[in-house]
Amino acid sequence: METPNIPQCCLEERDRLLQKYVGQLPVTQALSLEQISDLIDAMEEEYKQFLVRLWEQVKHSDSRSLDDILDKRYNRVVLSVEYASEIRKSHAAAEEITVWEQITRSNDRDIEALNALVRTYATDLLAHITLDFMEDI
Repeated sequence: METPNIPQCCLEERDRLLQKYVGQLPVTQALSLEQISDLIDAMEEEYKQFLVRLWEQVKHSDSRSLDDILDKRYNRVVLSVEYASEIRKSHAAAEEITVWEQITRSNDRDIEALNALVRTYATDLLAHITLDFMEDI
């Protein structure tokens, strides 16, 4: 069995997951904070399942589990805390529709900003997980 190109496999899976989870965010209404959290959690879990399968293919005699390899959770927690504040602020702006936004129908810019922030967070989160994985294999 040929050993997969690990970096390439990870990049392809990350691209697929980003498209699946944040590629088509709604543009007429902001997702709730709970929906955003659920979306990110589901994407992270699916990526970890991919890494479990990949690890099984490449680990050979290494007895470590994926949890042992993904040991830099602190970095991801810090990342989450950093983004959480910005996402909450952006979400509040997207939820608030001022009189001017009603007249000009321009609240979509606030929703686009929120969606861009969610995409950036998702991208950074998957990159951190990948880096953690690649450092230890």
